[in-house]
Parts: sequence; structure tokens; C-alpha cells
Amino acid sequence: AYNAYQTSLGGGLNKVAGKVFRIGHLGWLNEVMVLASLSAAEMALLDCGVRLAPGSGVAAAIEHFRRTAEMPVAKAA
Repeated sequence: AYNAYQTSLGGGLNKVAGKVFRIGHLGWLNEVMVLASLSAAEMALLDCGVRLAPGSGVAAAIEHFRRTAEMPVAKAA
């Protein structure tokens, strides 16, 4: 993933080893940065032959953010 999409992915540790992956980052991430990282992860998984609907992880994250995060526009209004 790093060479193709400049995104560092690592395997899960301890109890979640083999079940999840980690997205490498330095410092703080906002929602848009998370979506870009998930998009790169999806593309890498597709490159490896994993069968998934392109954009499904990103779409799920967007829905989660919309349900749980305070919308910045609401503050300004």
C-alpha cells in the first residue's frame, strides 16, 4: 500500500492479529484524512484480489461520521 498509495498499513496486534489492520499516521487526523486513508486501504485490498465493493468502507465511515459527529456547518449557522 505504501508504494502504490503512500499509505502505511500494519497488521493487528495481540487478540486482533489477523482480524484487523492499522493505518499508520503521525499525529492528529480529521475525518477527511481518515476517509482518504480508508480509500487507499480499499484500493490496496482490491489490488491484492480481495473481493469487496469499491467505496463500501469509505461509505460506511461517512455514514458513521454523519451519525456521530457534530456537523461544522451547524456551528456556523
